[in-house]
Amino acid sequence: MMMGRFERDAFDTLFDHAPDKLSLVKKSLITFVNKHLNKLNLEVTELETQFADGVYLVLLMGLLEDYFVPLHNFYLTPDGFDQKVHNVSFAFELMLDGGLKKPKARPEDVVNLDLKSTLRVLYNLFTKYKNLE
Repeated sequence: MMMGRFERDAFDTLFDHAPDKLSLVKKSLITFVNKHLNKLNLEVTELETQFADGVYLVLLMGLLEDYFVPLHNFYLTPDGFDQKVHNVSFAFELMLDGGLKKPKARPEDVVNLDLKSTLRVLYNLFTKYKNLE
């Protein structure tokens, strides 16, 4: 972190210099998350919006780490910004418990539909779990 901001990463470069490759990255991440979420008969078509309430992130972490996340630990149908932030924050806690580094993104950024933040979080999961069946 430099002067209150994170250092630039591959996603900054992707957005700034190779926006044509963005669709390929999104498609790869959608394939990865659907491979797992399909086990619950869930499907992602829009990375920009479908992770913003945190529900799919929490469920995805349970699938990747092979455990059931008790429904009283998160809001299955979040009502409002605070409940969505709670869900995304909870998913981040599950990621830390699973041995991942703390996501660079803030939960509020994911909830506010910041695509770059959502991609960073999902790519973090992809790098650890890409070979998981």
